[in-house]
Amino acid sequence: MFDDGQRSLRHRVTTARRGFLRGVGAVTAGLASSVIADRAQGKRSTTGRSLYTPPATTPKPGAMYPRVTRLSRDSSGSPVLLATFEHYRSTMAEHAEKPYFPVYRSKNGGRTWRKVSEIHDTETNWGLRYQPTLFELPRATGPWEAGTVLAAGNLVPDDLSGTQIVLYASEDHGRTWKYVSTVATGGRAVPTDGADPVWEPELELDADGNLVCYFSDERHKDQGYDQLLTHKRSLDGGLTWESQTFDVAMADGVPGRRPGMPVVQRLPTGTYVMTYEIVRHRHGAVYIRTSPDGLDWGDPTAMGTPVTTPDGRYLANGPYVTWTPRGSDGGTLLVSGKTLRNPDGTQAPGSGSTMLAASSPTDDWATVQSPLRYDDEIETGDLYVGWTSPLVVLNNHVLEMTSTYLPEQDLCEIRYAKRPLTQHGSEQTPW
Repeated sequence: MFDDGQRSLRHRVTTARRGFLRGVGAVTAGLASSVIADRAQGKRSTTGRSLYTPPATTPKPGAMYPRVTRLSRDSSGSPVLLATFEHYRSTMAEHAEKPYFPVYRSKNGGRTWRKVSEIHDTETNWGLRYQPTLFELPRATGPWEAGTVLAAGNLVPDDLSGTQIVLYASEDHGRTWKYVSTVATGGRAVPTDGADPVWEPELELDADGNLVCYFSDERHKDQGYDQLLTHKRSLDGGLTWESQTFDVAMADGVPGRRPGMPVVQRLPTGTYVMTYEIVRHRHGAVYIRTSPDGLDWGDPTAMGTPVTTPDGRYLANGPYVTWTPRGSDGGTLLVSGKTLRNPDGTQAPGSGSTMLAASSPTDDWATVQSPLRYDDEIETGDLYVGWTSPLVVLNNHVLEMTSTYLPEQDLCEIRYAKRPLTQHGSEQTPW
């Protein structure tokens, strides 16, 4: 998660959500593909298309934290994608349902989408409120056949008094869902000292084909860890879970040792990569590390390798990593983030429209243009802009999705765009 001030703001906004109702009229989902916003910093365009535009009466932030996955086992289209996100319309007082995760489907590689289902909390009266993720099983695991889609997210009640990372499964490619298990249970979903929530689940299979759930954990503050990254493994496809293992955990008392928001990608070589932010350190600088099996990530007390260009520009907050076979011999890693920063922490040119690319985690990172171009958090002053920007490689294109700002409504919508991938030799070469 982000730092205490940012998360405190999110807490105040969430608990006061009914006070943010607006009467300026509904915003339709058919917005034009470009929204122009005047700001003190100048004019820039928000590109791409809207997946979901919240009505103007939706509580802030509207929508955020999207996740997208490609379904390799679904033959109904080419290629088929599923997407979900945090959906704040369902937290309004006049809606009877608790928060849930909407699921959208594309059968044409992300050109068009339609809503196909909703993932609801069926076990408590809390609601699926925060941090959804989607994962298609590439092989049979536990009771699940290959192609089963798993979803994890955070159950949080209206008063934010607890957190539960839970697992759901769909055996019909995202059309219906059923509860599987609770991965981890934490305390109050607030950033105050002494609170002990769990956050931000991520799913992957280890080298032996066992399901692993990675997440951020604040339950070890008595041991000196403000927040750490950890994982649990399941030997039966998520029905039960082993005890946790620390992956990135620094208890040295130094401010800025707060890793969060893990994203894991298995490369064709079998090596695993994990990106994460370290909050309170250089505005939440993004780091990366590797594992041979998805379980052993090396010395957990090490910060990892920074995702930075040779001249010191770096991504900050909300990272996402993917891999493409294009770009260089052996393929290319692509990393997105919330903002692009100069070495001194100021906004770098291209923030909101730039990914970083490298042949390996330890190589030099080069800037490449992102599919989306949007006004970032620094320009809009809105915390929720770009709060995760998932990337999906589709043949010779990459699709990006994120939360972008609607200035007239002071809300975020979910937008997406695709961009061709070509060989790259320098940051001037377009993708």
